[in-house]
Amino acid sequence: MRNKIINSLLALGAFLMLLTACQNVKKTQLVLFESLSFNMSLKSFEEVFGEASEVVEETEMAYRDTWRAEDPYFYKTGRLFYDYENIALNGYTGRARFTFSKSHRLEEATAHIPVASKGEQYVVLNNLSHTIKKEIEALPNFQSVTTETVGLYDDGYRYKVKLKGQSREFWIDVYPTEDEDAKEIEDKKYTIRVDQFRMH
Repeated sequence: MRNKIINSLLALGAFLMLLTACQNVKKTQLVLFESLSFNMSLKSFEEVFGEASEVVEETEMAYRDTWRAEDPYFYKTGRLFYDYENIALNGYTGRARFTFSKSHRLEEATAHIPVASKGEQYVVLNNLSHTIKKEIEALPNFQSVTTETVGLYDDGYRYKVKLKGQSREFWIDVYPTEDEDAKEIEDKKYTIRVDQFRMH
């Protein structure tokens, strides 16, 4: 009888810990998007953010005959990409893609902010990096942050954020990109890219 009570209490404790962890996941607010948080449902997201410019269902390629790798086909993974054009991000205008899991929960956000030149790209990168760091430190469950370089030429920043009560880190990358396919230097499209995701 005593063992049953102890086992029941242990099971209850484990359940409460799991419930607390789930609540903490839901409260992980995204920087640059103060009304959005990881693991929010698709319905809640649409209520806050409105209708997407485009919704894409993710597909991957597989083979029916794995031994001979013949007869390839595409299958749906269940993940959804919500694309938005011309959205406001801390005084800048850009486009964003939000990735939803198979269970239709928000798991990643990517923003692209176009700039006119390489010089402007450098200015916007520094401004955004400063803004993002301030927003990270203002998160309600913020614990600590470490900064690394990221990007093709290590010219961007990766913020690894530890949040109270969570084992997984929240990563934010902010770095410059450019369209290498442009034929002329004048035609190059410069952008600042911001990725937000949790490490598994």
